Amino acid sequence: MPFIHIIHIIILLLGIIYSCVFFTNAIEHLGLRLKLGNNAVGSILAVVGTTLPETVIPLVAILGSLLFHKNFNIASNIAQGAIIGSPFILSTFAIFLMALTLFISYLKKKRDKLELDVNIDNILRNYKYFLLTYTIGIITLFIKITLIKYFIALFLVVLYLIYVYRTIIKSKQNFTEEEVDELFILKPFKNKCPAGMFFVYLQIIISLFALVLFSHYFVREISIISSAFKFSAVLLSLFVTPYATELPECINSIIWVKNNKDDLAIANVVGAVVFQSMIPFTIGILLTNWEYSRDVFINSLFVISCSLLFIFSIVKYKKVKFAPMALCLLFYLGYFVYILIK
Repeated sequence: MPFIHIIHIIILLLGIIYSCVFFTNAIEHLGLRLKLGNNAVGSILAVVGTTLPETVIPLVAILGSLLFHKNFNIASNIAQGAIIGSPFILSTFAIFLMALTLFISYLKKKRDKLELDVNIDNILRNYKYFLLTYTIGIITLFIKITLIKYFIALFLVVLYLIYVYRTIIKSKQNFTEEEVDELFILKPFKNKCPAGMFFVYLQIIISLFALVLFSHYFVREISIISSAFKFSAVLLSLFVTPYATELPECINSIIWVKNNKDDLAIANVVGAVVFQSMIPFTIGILLTNWEYSRDVFINSLFVISCSLLFIFSIVKYKKVKFAPMALCLLFYLGYFVYILIK
């Protein structure tokens, strides 16, 4: 039985990968038509679309427990673990995957140096937002006063709207037109149809629908295998589910690094952690118990430590170098070891 589910996972993973290829192609066309720079395209447009699975899952867990009178505490813990786990996967494993893609491109002589060609100011700006809001969200785990929690949730939403507005304005100012591949949905017609906005939006909708569908079933298959091998609920909520739902961001960034579109790649990952630390955190604060647990707190320490190390390397070298990106894997594995031996 587990073998069949593994086959299903491979098929679904391929579906997610091809959906991401279609999505990134459409998003690049949308950014070009809206005259947005790579930072806004990667950290706003791409993120809002690909974060649907990990945003919906906590909502489904909580609302499902209320509608069907299931154990709310269990649903709350699963939702909280999934929300906290997403920034962890993005800050550690996703950064490592970009480093791995960079290294492979270097070996294939497609690059002459082991570093990403990106706008450093944009990265540092995004990380400042992330560390501020993520730290506030973690501190909220210790707060028992409901009114204060509601105020913090409102603050996070308002701050995200400010972040989106400032990112788009700055991106428009720095816009430079770049060549993009032909819209995939029109390739079969061989230039017989004009590449208008209708087809751009149509490809975005189709690819997002496929992403959500494949991600949903991917998470379900992962859950079945986790139960078969008796993985703990903490491992599932903090590790397995976020890993599955963050696949779109990971794959998008791999595609963009492979195509030498480094600004889009790094903006997608860092923009996603900014989004995760604001909108899903708000959902967690408002709808779950959102309370301290040792596993969640240790997880947050790994995230903050990894992010600070990465930021320090960028400030020191004024570049995004391979080694600090690759070291992010150690933080990912470190927490995995903690879960296994605790």
